[in-house]
Amino acid sequence: MRIGMLVVVLVVLGFGLAQRPGWPKELVIAEVPVESAADYQARYRPFLDYLKERLGIPVRLFVATDYTAVQLAQQQGRVHVGFYGPASYVDAIKKVGAPIEAFAKEDSLSSGTVYHSLMISRKGSGIRTLEDARGKDFAFVDPKSTSGYKVPMAYFCLEAKIKPREYFRRVFFAGTHEAVILGVAGGTIPVGVTWDTGIRIAQEKGQIKGLSEFEVIWRSDPIPGSPWAYRKDLPVDLKIMLQRAFTTFHETPEGAQWLRARGLRRFAPATDRDYDSFRKVYDALERPECQL
Repeated sequence: MRIGMLVVVLVVLGFGLAQRPGWPKELVIAEVPVESAADYQARYRPFLDYLKERLGIPVRLFVATDYTAVQLAQQQGRVHVGFYGPASYVDAIKKVGAPIEAFAKEDSLSSGTVYHSLMISRKGSGIRTLEDARGKDFAFVDPKSTSGYKVPMAYFCLEAKIKPREYFRRVFFAGTHEAVILGVAGGTIPVGVTWDTGIRIAQEKGQIKGLSEFEVIWRSDPIPGSPWAYRKDLPVDLKIMLQRAFTTFHETPEGAQWLRARGLRRFAPATDRDYDSFRKVYDALERPECQL
């Protein structure tokens, strides 16, 4: 009995066993595209190397073309761990049927374990209010984006009482948060929605000077931090090690630097219950009157 318990402890702590029962030979993690995917692989290398060292197996990054691709890949078992916004996480469970569960979430430098959706225009454009934005082109991010579509759409429907396609001249999806931020900063997009952490990421990359370049027309109520979710059918010891690895990454010099470049302090522990409050917004958007 004592020997059996010792084996479990050794497995969980990452010592010994070369091939752990039920573990994949390679762990695949997927990133929801919040910015240009061109340099994702290079920028993710420190995190992938860290996870490989902690877990003892190869770790590969799957960079998806959109939110749906991550949901389907994890539902089909081709991805073990996925990064989501709250909306795409709930979507993956309710609409795609992905057997997943949140285990870690972002803790940002600017707003902690919550973040905000922002409606922005370029400073000096003359667009400072929602009324100023009437009749202008408007950019969402992606239909499955939390801060780039779901939350602002709920605001339009439940509070502002407007239909975007009737209120703005043209409504379109830019594809990524980065595309919205740089489009607004460069003047090619008059008004758009993004997330506050995305502004910080763009600033860290030297693409913009900061939030001072924009007029913030609207800021949402706090949104629970974006989750990392693993498949429920992963071995228990792997789940334990994954959460421990994610939530202690900030304690390493490389981890602290990598997280800061993403506008984050750390990855905090998370559970599925953390997203119950967001499910109310999600359910509101199922109403016919809240469709785009």
